[in-house]
Amino acid sequence: MDGRFDTAVGPDDIHCQMLKHLPNKALNALLEALNNVWLFGKFPDSWQTSTVIPVPKPGNDKADPSSYRPIALTSCICKVMERITNNRLVWYLERHKLITPVQCGFSKQRSTTII
Repeated sequence: MDGRFDTAVGPDDIHCQMLKHLPNKALNALLEALNNVWLFGKFPDSWQTSTVIPVPKPGNDKADPSSYRPIALTSCICKVMERITNNRLVWYLERHKLITPVQCGFSKQRSTTII
């Protein structure tokens, strides 16, 4: 896992730093659990819950509810599953040539900049 997972804890109180420092045996158990989620399509109920934090927009009236941006804190384990799902989906789409070669946005090692 990389620095993109340095985020606040969600409703399960599991911090992403905790996942980064798991021993290999625990990582393998987590991977097995996530693969079972993938295979059976049964998501834990806790992944459908988030803690919403209202963050004030700069320069706006704090008494106005529309002056806040909601930030949803979700489970770090769910974020790991989202990353696995995205990686598997992109792999499948690329392997079966279902993404046009001119697609550059959100694609690894592709740029619109000519060097």
